[in-house]
Amino acid sequence: MMNTMIPLTVANTLNQTAKQRIEAKPSQTLKQVVQAQKLSPEGDFDVYDQMGKVISNQSVANHRDSTVYVGVAKVAGGAIGGISPQEFKQLNAIDFPRMRHITKYSSGAHVGALVLPIPGVKSHWDKSTIEYTVLIDLRSFPALPSAYVLSPKSSEIQHSNIYRSRVFAIAPNRELSAICTGDSFRDAWAAEWQDNPCGRLMKFGVFIDHLIHVLKHPNPDDYAREV
Repeated sequence: MMNTMIPLTVANTLNQTAKQRIEAKPSQTLKQVVQAQKLSPEGDFDVYDQMGKVISNQSVANHRDSTVYVGVAKVAGGAIGGISPQEFKQLNAIDFPRMRHITKYSSGAHVGALVLPIPGVKSHWDKSTIEYTVLIDLRSFPALPSAYVLSPKSSEIQHSNIYRSRVFAIAPNRELSAICTGDSFRDAWAAEWQDNPCGRLMKFGVFIDHLIHVLKHPNPDDYAREV
């Protein structure tokens, strides 16, 4: 009897451990197959082809022996926030070798959140160096990203421009300490960088440079916490 099942590889280019070879019924959509195989991320998701096109509702029969990529849903209006996997790899290889993506917010089409170590000082009165592990939310990028300290823990932080910890939507099961990037930088980003045609890599670099400046030069006159 002829096997009518369709062979398919379900993967995430930024998380190769999640790659799985499966067989699916030709009558199913790609999204139905991913759900049935329990390969979907938490929350809403889409299925993408190798070019980043959404193919969630296409028939499995049209993708025999193909590799498809599962990730967070494409936002309304057709634009995907964040940076591309290629941009992530370029940054990772050259400028930020210790940077890692957050699988829950990444897919074969984009990287929506990442973690990297950023150097700073302990406080405005203690200039000893310290490494902050920072989570950057890029889901709305090139709108201004948000940045949160994962470590040190809030009770150990003495930097005047890092808020005390609380829960944020990007990590609902833990507390994070938000970094205050300042009103003037927020205004400058909206006016000069958000819609600038310079490209996402340059915009990302501008944001990281500013985070480094904030963490290395605490401003007690514009404090987020009293220390």
